[in-house]
Amino acid sequence: MGLTLYKSTGRWMTVLKKLLGIDMRVTGVENLTDRPTLFVANHFTRIETFLIPYAIYQHARRPVRNLGTHTLFKGLLGRYIAALGVISTSDPRRNRTIIRDLVTGDHDWLIYPEGGMIKNKKTVRRGRLRLERPHRQGPPHTGAAMLALKAQMSKHRFRDACELNDTRRIAYYTEAYGLVDPDEVSTDGVVIVPVTITFYPLRPGWNLLNRLVRLLTRDIDPRLDEELQVDGRILLADTEISIHFGEPIEVQDYLGAAPEVARKVMGIFSEPRRVELLLGRQAKRLTEDCVRSIYNRLEVNLDHLFCYGLRALQRDRVCAADFHRSLYLAAVRLGELDTVRLHPSLRNGIAALLTGASFGPLNDVLRLARKERVLRVDAESYVIDRAALLVEHDFHDIRLKGMVQVIANELEPLKPAVQAVQQCVNLSPAKLREQVAARLQRTDIRRFEQDHADDVEPELAKPREVGEPFLLQNRSDEIGVVLVHGYLASPEQLRPLADYLHARGCSVYGVRLQGHGTSPQHMIDVTWRDWMDSVLRGHAILQQRCRRIVIGGFSLGGTLAMIAAAQPQILIDGVFSINAPLQLRDRRAPLIPLIVNLNRAMRKLGVSNGHYCRPNYGAEHPETTYEVDYFCGVKELRSAVRACRRSLGRVHAPALVVQADDDPLVAPRSAELFINRLGSKRKVLARLPSDRHVIVRGEGSEEVFSRVLRFVTQIAANGQPAAC
Repeated sequence: MGLTLYKSTGRWMTVLKKLLGIDMRVTGVENLTDRPTLFVANHFTRIETFLIPYAIYQHARRPVRNLGTHTLFKGLLGRYIAALGVISTSDPRRNRTIIRDLVTGDHDWLIYPEGGMIKNKKTVRRGRLRLERPHRQGPPHTGAAMLALKAQMSKHRFRDACELNDTRRIAYYTEAYGLVDPDEVSTDGVVIVPVTITFYPLRPGWNLLNRLVRLLTRDIDPRLDEELQVDGRILLADTEISIHFGEPIEVQDYLGAAPEVARKVMGIFSEPRRVELLLGRQAKRLTEDCVRSIYNRLEVNLDHLFCYGLRALQRDRVCAADFHRSLYLAAVRLGELDTVRLHPSLRNGIAALLTGASFGPLNDVLRLARKERVLRVDAESYVIDRAALLVEHDFHDIRLKGMVQVIANELEPLKPAVQAVQQCVNLSPAKLREQVAARLQRTDIRRFEQDHADDVEPELAKPREVGEPFLLQNRSDEIGVVLVHGYLASPEQLRPLADYLHARGCSVYGVRLQGHGTSPQHMIDVTWRDWMDSVLRGHAILQQRCRRIVIGGFSLGGTLAMIAAAQPQILIDGVFSINAPLQLRDRRAPLIPLIVNLNRAMRKLGVSNGHYCRPNYGAEHPETTYEVDYFCGVKELRSAVRACRRSLGRVHAPALVVQADDDPLVAPRSAELFINRLGSKRKVLARLPSDRHVIVRGEGSEEVFSRVLRFVTQIAANGQPAAC
């Protein structure tokens, strides 16, 4: 192979990747070894034959050879790919070339054990591996495993022949593989590295590539057009490409006693026949393990859960909110398993599935299901067309007409995911809500415990009972109140208000904003969107338990509550804020972003390795509040305030704004700005005489509590249910 051409092709692919904005994530690079390696990968598109060798070379700096269909070896293209080390599938010496390279360690190889593209991704039937292609239905080919086993066996047999000076056997290996000297044989054993490639989202369709080909070719082959619609959308649309290298499989472990048995029957069969007979069973077992490893390292995304969920449902009509809850529950269960790889979108922000907030991945797969007419939306329910969902498409058309089926098929070999989806989508609504609420609360507690365990400044850390989020459940499920604490504070800041409301019939959840309630250094890396995720998770917890939801908070918590209420899909019956800032009295606050950016630049230049902060002197209740204030946190506070200003016009739920008339931190004019900008028809401004900011604790707090209770009671009496 031409190594110079190989390297230059890699450089051009890097340029192309940047120009097209291809998002390719590679994981498991620690599994790339220096030993003779046979890579085995799943095969869904043509571009995998370029992407996987490119990823291997980028991360291991080792060229890899592979096989190409004989139809490609024509003209300039044929000469080019041959120079890259690709061998035609019709080459009579292809197997011997592969074995020699693995025996000597000269080159690694990439092979697709499925034997070709699996366009329908149908790889399992009744729990057993079974590929369904137009011209072949059955288990995966054992060819790749047999080649690896023969290579490892040949190492033993050739060395043994040289030691025994068996000229007949030496002549065979010289003629078959070009082996002359035992020093040519690599001392390292052959390994197989499973490679899993996942595309997300998969949305084939017309694109620039297939349009150009249509312009240049009058009678385009339908299969070529179909492949261009798939590959073109992957390359030119916002499709993420995930390539994962699995743990190496030791081929030697599958040989067992085969080398010793071969010695004993050396005079009965010819050398190639002897090897074939001895390795048949091992090849089947190795193939099964290799292919299972490929499929089990799929990167699971929301498309998989949604599409397989439709298939697993035991009814044809389901409340949309309940279906979303089941997907959330399945994702959380899978996230607790070390053996399952999840797409990042299933780990961050997935609480949006429960709150009704707009969630891009959900909107996207819902559009796909409606486009293929396997699902329609009726009021607040999904109605599944079982016939459309299970219709049998032609193998070469299914990617264009039945992508929901293809995506569901892809998840099918992954048993833990299949079981989780099957169980969750068929839970009763009551059981589903109960389990989702418990998982949400457990997630909140686990995140708090992780932060608490990571405290590097124990002298500044808050006690567990101060920072931990809490749930006060009432027997009645009529109304729930989500309470959000202030900047630098903790859930304990609002505990008196929570106890007051709970004693009067409300269920209450005290949110812990990310970065708060543990140690101040956790404020360094959080953003205001992280705080919003905390708020939405708290809302989701009570939404599973209560018919009506009121969300409110103190200071920054009130600002975030208003942003949450502005989300059109989030079902909130009322919102309140207490001394929430739309304007700060500190005139130095506008300079904070400039200082933070300067600090960031200095760290990059190596001039500084710290983060600017200031002591939080004069805190009214230091037992619940950090004693250090990082400037990056103030910057995020200001960002949240700006987002709140932009959102207020979209708030339509009844609103209460409580403001101390002489607040030392928040400009009292903030209250008028809230009232004037709120889109709510029912909005109340309650001004209280006080020169303190933290009016939710200590003197005067009873008046605040009674105002909030009166507002919540009115919502309970007149509001509409907040969940289906």
